Amino acid sequence: MPSDMKDAVADDVDWNRTVARAEEERLAPLLYVVLGAAAPTPLRTRLRSAWLAAERQHLLASKALREIVDAFGTAGIETILLKGPALAAEYYAEPAARPYTDLDVLVRRRDRNSAMEVLERLGYAHGSPGRSLGYELEHAPAAYFVSRDGARLPVDLHWECVAHPGGRRATDLVAEEIWSRAVPAPAWGAAARVPATEDLLVYLAAHLAVHHSLAGMLWQLDVAIVLERHGAALDWDAVTARATRWRAAAALYFALRAVELALGVAAPTWATDRLRPGVMRVALVDRLLRAGGERLVALEYFVGLAMLDRFSDVLGILGSGVVPAPGWLRARYGSRTTIAAYAVHYGRLAGAVARALNLRRERPRVGIS
Repeated sequence: MPSDMKDAVADDVDWNRTVARAEEERLAPLLYVVLGAAAPTPLRTRLRSAWLAAERQHLLASKALREIVDAFGTAGIETILLKGPALAAEYYAEPAARPYTDLDVLVRRRDRNSAMEVLERLGYAHGSPGRSLGYELEHAPAAYFVSRDGARLPVDLHWECVAHPGGRRATDLVAEEIWSRAVPAPAWGAAARVPATEDLLVYLAAHLAVHHSLAGMLWQLDVAIVLERHGAALDWDAVTARATRWRAAAALYFALRAVELALGVAAPTWATDRLRPGVMRVALVDRLLRAGGERLVALEYFVGLAMLDRFSDVLGILGSGVVPAPGWLRARYGSRTTIAAYAVHYGRLAGAVARALNLRRERPRVGIS
């Protein structure tokens, strides 16, 4: 940004509020890079500290990621890098401006046991809070590993990328499509790949829509930057066709809508028209988007339902949520008895409904964008 523009922006900034918001959204390093020199001295020091910490993290995490990729390659395991250092280095002029809390790597389902053995040899151990490894292998798209010495970022080992509501077989077919188009990333090792650009956009959009309930400026910014860099060259026919085939069209539509509202970066209208769900659903989610991230997160279960393409998918999710299988419940909540597992599950459901009812009574508030 030119210095005269920075000065003009700085004159109108409520710095205390802006820095607090940036820290909340994990964007303090980015704010330092873009406007840090214009901030008042105490806040500039605070922002610089955040940037230095992020710079150190990126250097250490990049080293650790290359070691993992090399070890996987030695074991004959190919890897697709999702987000993390690879995304930061490719799409951010200053990689430290895009912080992350773990290393997301995708392997094929058939390679996951071998990949876990490699991670164990490298000094990592399973460490998902509240979830057993057995549960993750059977029911989850990934398993979480932490370094035993605590000196390295955790590794989120994925074997699914974009979840398909049709079940495991359909989800694996999606993953194989993504593998078939993955692009070599030699900067990270001979076994490293990154998703093709169109696949990356759908993945990042689904991640924002499903895992973060459309909230979080960091994840919105990822989508916006991919759109800004590749928007004119993207094969939008392929993007819309893949999202529809993967039953992620609504998730992509609403993610693109969230990015347009928050950051002013828009996809082609004809492409979003292809993805657009029903009028009532669009109106409901649009209202939530305008109300702000806090409301979206509080209603995450219901936002998740709105991201599904088909009514049959909604019924399936509702059915499994209201009357889940006993084995799934015991594995999910680590309970010895089915009765205890059901008690925990229905307690969580009641909490979700209570939050929704409470928010409905509140007057809608417009969030800062």
